Amino acid sequence: MDYIERVNSLKTPRPLTDGLTVDPSDSARVKNAIREVDQQGFAIVRDFLSEQELSDVRERMASIFELTGTRRAKDSRGSHRKGYYGVQTVHVHNLFAKTRAVDEIATNPLLLLIIEGVLGPLFQMSVATAMCPDPGVDPQGFHQDDGHYPLPRPRPPFIANTLVALDDFTEANGATRLVPGSHRWTEPVSQDTEFAVAEMPAGSLLVFDGALWHAGGGNSTVDKRRRSINLNFNLSWLRQQENQYVGIPRDMWLSLPEKLQRLLGFQKVNFLYGSVDYTDPLVYFKEHPDS
Repeated sequence: MDYIERVNSLKTPRPLTDGLTVDPSDSARVKNAIREVDQQGFAIVRDFLSEQELSDVRERMASIFELTGTRRAKDSRGSHRKGYYGVQTVHVHNLFAKTRAVDEIATNPLLLLIIEGVLGPLFQMSVATAMCPDPGVDPQGFHQDDGHYPLPRPRPPFIANTLVALDDFTEANGATRLVPGSHRWTEPVSQDTEFAVAEMPAGSLLVFDGALWHAGGGNSTVDKRRRSINLNFNLSWLRQQENQYVGIPRDMWLSLPEKLQRLLGFQKVNFLYGSVDYTDPLVYFKEHPDS
């Protein structure tokens, strides 16, 4: 019995996907994306956002992307993060405390059903980030997003990462580099390994297994930025990368839609974990205004 079969056998509540429906064409896209992530480690879903949705998100996120920029990382002995050298992008984290522009994207049924297909029913938002590599940004080093969890490989997927493209992703402006099939490997890849480039039009969704070796490409253009929203999901019994409970003010928490509240971590897992006095954490949170 694999991990997802074992979780399903527990008949645990599914607060994030219960009742979700998509039309037949989107149902086929969900199944295809799940299959591609399993087989090659990543999938590209085109037309994830409509033209109107894309325009609205760009407009509402404009002030957020003004906060992005670049930094010059040092060499390996004094680097900000090992494997990230040269001119690198400064991201904007904790998006749900800064904007409501991504709420509907994060709770999009097509997205959540794909994530459930990759991770199983027990998942949560780990971190939400605005990314915008400027012209002149250098390539990242290849890395895995699940490497922070010190457990041996092979193992079931711990993380499903996503990028929602707000601009066209091209090789020239630094589209994400992916090493197909490397999510099944147990050894690190060489930094000069062969890779695929996630070229896709604006409005597309890139989904990949957190174990997949990947890197942001360098932006060799003169005037083309590459804006995207990075929504990173992990298993709900693992620690989240970003502490949403502290990062989002209490009054803002209470104003969020319930599905988003649960996606960000206010959920009870396997009937017990995450509970408060054995009760649903969201119910407790709302009933104890001074907690």
